[in-house]
Amino acid sequence: MKSLKALMPVMALMSCAAAPQPDERTIPEPFRGEWNSNLADCGTPDNDSMMVIGADRIDFYESSGRVRGAFLDAAGQVLIVIDVSGEEETSTTALRLSVSPDGSRLTEYSESAEPFVRRRCRASAAAR
Repeated sequence: MKSLKALMPVMALMSCAAAPQPDERTIPEPFRGEWNSNLADCGTPDNDSMMVIGADRIDFYESSGRVRGAFLDAAGQVLIVIDVSGEEETSTTALRLSVSPDGSRLTEYSESAEPFVRRRCRASAAAR
């Protein structure tokens, strides 16, 4: 995850190219659900790659966050700005995500690392 300050130029560009959404604090439906790098760990806290995406929040392995903004671009990627709390710290962070055409994989993009791929878990409490 990146700090909000470091991603301000990216956020500005994406918000200019963003498709209109009814509520820019709502994560688009295709991104919602439970995601994990190992499908065997779905539904458990056994893997630190766990990510549960709801309409207005994201839960991670040891933290969670409320959505401040979700901006979908023309390529189908979403930039999500969240206030994350966990391990006695709170910060504002931006995530850039895409979902595969078949909806089975979620890719997280970072400026400092290779794209990280998670797989969609079959059943999820987040799919509200």
